[in-house]
Amino acid sequence: MVYSFLCKSFTEIRKEVIQCRVNTWETKQKAKVDNKADKMKAINEEKKNASEIDLEALGKKIETKVEKLRHKELEKMKNKEAHSIKVIEDTKVKIEAKRTHGLQKVEKKAEKFRGSNSLPTKCFGVCADD
Repeated sequence: MVYSFLCKSFTEIRKEVIQCRVNTWETKQKAKVDNKADKMKAINEEKKNASEIDLEALGKKIETKVEKLRHKELEKMKNKEAHSIKVIEDTKVKIEAKRTHGLQKVEKKAEKFRGSNSLPTKCFGVCADD
């Protein structure tokens, strides 16, 4: 009987030891799983942050490219405008030169007519013989 009591006691003690070890193992395994999940989350978060940084850099690169293109096109437009203004000014100068030349021609002919005391042949009705 004592032996049976001891056996039960050893059995109960053994059972408690096994339960304790199982609980320890379970806690350890749960911690492993949690640590693994946390590590995966951290890796995923790092990838997300790296991706955001890459996209932000790409966006800035594109903005810079667009800004350079805009400045280039503005420069072209200003050059075209300057060229157009230059052509208009050149045309004005040519017109003024023709006007001056024409006026000088008329003045020379008028001087010739005054010197010879005669009238032009074509007066368009203005020059009337009195």
